Amino acid sequence: MRLICARTVVQDGTISFEEFYGNITPNYAILSHTWSHLQEVAYAECNSSSSKSKLGLAKIHNACILALRDGIEYVWVDTCCIDKSSSAELTEAINSMFAWYQNATICFVYLSDLADVGSLESCRWFRRGWTLQELIAPRYLKFFDRTWNYIGSKGTLATRLSEITSIDIDVLNHKAPLSSICVAKRFSWAANRETTRSEDTAYCLLGIFNINMPLLYGEGQGAFRRLQEEIVQSVYDLSLLAWRPSESMSGDFCGFFAESVKDFSSCSSMYSVTDFQFDEGEMEVTNKGLKLRTPEYILAYDDFRYRYALKLNCMVPGHSEDFLTVPMRKLGPNTFIRARALDEVASFDLQPVLFEENELRTITLLTKLPTASVPRALNIVSSSRHTLVQIELPPQIRQDGIDESPLKCWDVEDCAFFGNQGSLQNWGAIQFGKQLMFLCFWRRLPNLDWTFEGTLLTTADKGFDELSRHLFLFAEEFGYQAPTVADLYNDLCCGREHITSVRSKVESKWNRTWFRTQRVDDLSMCSGPRWRVQICMGRG
Repeated sequence: MRLICARTVVQDGTISFEEFYGNITPNYAILSHTWSHLQEVAYAECNSSSSKSKLGLAKIHNACILALRDGIEYVWVDTCCIDKSSSAELTEAINSMFAWYQNATICFVYLSDLADVGSLESCRWFRRGWTLQELIAPRYLKFFDRTWNYIGSKGTLATRLSEITSIDIDVLNHKAPLSSICVAKRFSWAANRETTRSEDTAYCLLGIFNINMPLLYGEGQGAFRRLQEEIVQSVYDLSLLAWRPSESMSGDFCGFFAESVKDFSSCSSMYSVTDFQFDEGEMEVTNKGLKLRTPEYILAYDDFRYRYALKLNCMVPGHSEDFLTVPMRKLGPNTFIRARALDEVASFDLQPVLFEENELRTITLLTKLPTASVPRALNIVSSSRHTLVQIELPPQIRQDGIDESPLKCWDVEDCAFFGNQGSLQNWGAIQFGKQLMFLCFWRRLPNLDWTFEGTLLTTADKGFDELSRHLFLFAEEFGYQAPTVADLYNDLCCGREHITSVRSKVESKWNRTWFRTQRVDDLSMCSGPRWRVQICMGRG
């Protein structure tokens, strides 16, 4: 760490440095300020003639005077204590900056545009990205106006600082650690702040999330994406996904990662309701997106419209029983993209859901939209699916009253099984209570045409219970493919022919169940063959 010798600056008017390594660092003061264009003194020009007329030199001089008054011999100033011509030194400094401010004996905040303390909130210092960590990290801060008049300390101004920045007073006063604040809320503190370079929007937040990562100036928005990936690797906090896109965003879908810190502006009152360290959920970054083990929820908008949702384990005040969820659309086996709600507004807003017990599932969230070109006749959903078997249930049966397998290839929104290009998973089973099952297969023939087969089974059929156990307990976990399921059916049911109509007893009444199948290709649903299966029930 390179520090300015304050006494040399004050007595001789020259800037001299001493370097310190490891934990052997003396008490030092640190300056927090906003830069003036072409007026700051860089490391390479500290004692050159060109620096004498710059406003930045006066800031360094005054910071040294204040330090000596407090009995401190060393000062750190970001403009001149970092050799920015060295990329290695710049990377080390930016990754260490939060700790440097945190370990300072005192931080002097110079508000160059403050003439009246009554207009404190209008100061540029509250709108800059880098000054966020400079407010939070140091325990002791002293604020000065544009003529270096003392206006108050972090302690005496805490309430007002909290009102201006939306940062919790306990965080400002170091009574609550940053780690106790959910990720989304921490991002919201920076949502209305700006940096000169787009990459610095991410780099200035490294200390806020206790993250270290290399600097790649020129990567643009990629820096903010990398920051989110690093956060995923360090903490299981689903509030990272609680951002809301701008209203100008077009399209029905988007990735699960935010494009900008501004997307978190609505998260300032959000709080987590789980312990990040001991929550049994897991999350990791893969080459596809985010892989996580989490409960899967379904939002029901009415009796016929459903949408998958990811519960975020966070809430907002005033809705103490409602967990926030992100609506999402299934694109592939257990693979989802963020989606608009199916309500009248059709927004990307988070949706509340009452807590209920759902089993943990391993799913993948795409962090950005697929980049492959989508043919004009298709959409992002239909282009991801090659085959589709859409089920039409009888009026007396609701979707939440049936069981499906394999769940990873079942889409509750379309009430359909799907298969991707080249998939051998082309089978599906639906169980109605414990008495009735519909099983189907579809496959491509050597002549490149497709064939579809379906059958109904009841508890009266030999092998029903064993087949049900295999399909609904083991098939998903072990990845049963269509040939395996067909062999199971033939072995357990002794080669039973496919039946399209059966009688079964439901609630002490005999009912007849039958189905009709029709191939109706639809490019808005899938890129290949689509079958419509109409299941009917009646007395008989």
